[in-house]
Amino acid sequence: MGNFQLNLHQVISFYFVAKEHSFSRAAELLSITQPAVTQHIRALEVQFGVKLVNIKKKRVNLTKAGEKLLPYAEELFNQAVLTENFLKSYRYNHISIGISTPLVSFFTALIDHFKELYPSVRVSIREGSSLPMVEELMDFKLDICMVGILFPYSERVRLFRIPVDEQLFFVAAPEYPLSSDTPAKWSQLASHPLIIQSEGSASRSILLNHFKKRGLTPLIGAEVNNVELAKQLARQKKGIAFMFETNIREEVSAGKLKIIRAEDGTIKMGAIDVLINREERLSPTIEAFLTILKEHFNGDLKEIAPR
Repeated sequence: MGNFQLNLHQVISFYFVAKEHSFSRAAELLSITQPAVTQHIRALEVQFGVKLVNIKKKRVNLTKAGEKLLPYAEELFNQAVLTENFLKSYRYNHISIGISTPLVSFFTALIDHFKELYPSVRVSIREGSSLPMVEELMDFKLDICMVGILFPYSERVRLFRIPVDEQLFFVAAPEYPLSSDTPAKWSQLASHPLIIQSEGSASRSILLNHFKKRGLTPLIGAEVNNVELAKQLARQKKGIAFMFETNIREEVSAGKLKIIRAEDGTIKMGAIDVLINREERLSPTIEAFLTILKEHFNGDLKEIAPR
């Protein structure tokens, strides 16, 4: 089967010629020229050494081999139509979205709005670390993904960037030893178990770079891919979590977690990257999602060259 010889176009041309008993009518229905239909039939006969049609008094008649081939050709045509309809329907009525786990809360309302506007579209959400999201996009397992800034990107990526001004905080249980009133030194933070996202996460990279530029190697207590698990471990005094303000606002307000501020300024994420595989044609569904994404962020979605 590695060297498949059957040509689908030739078989479908035969099917229409056989059903219509006419080369010209088959050409009309197939929206191709009559010489092209004739060439398809001739090539099919030569390829397999079998005479399929005879022309008598300007009418197409099937040979015995042609009559026996017709039900197979009809089934192949019907299956081709079903296959094409499935692919078109899937492309128009399905979108697979990858979102970096800490960013899910940024897009929940937007995705709900998209579902309201397009109720017939099936939306699949995959969440995880940023780098695996990009890898799945490149493998055509995702249509679009939203991640923290990662460099470098492949030239196969179409990159859209949303500027944001989102702060990241260290948080811990209210009873945790470090004070929430006095900013903690980075050397202190490095000595406590940290609860951070696993390898490939943009927020993890941001944090570790802060320690690195200060010549510090932090103690990593837990690596997680789940926001709720990170908060749970922090509440259980397993260490200090590093999270976006959006993800811990309710717990801090309710007194379930406390913010531990670093001594020299804030830690921010300046942008969210929206990625699409350049090798995949944009379906109307993906274009509609990009439009809503741009509207949601007040027109700040800009396409830029990857680097």
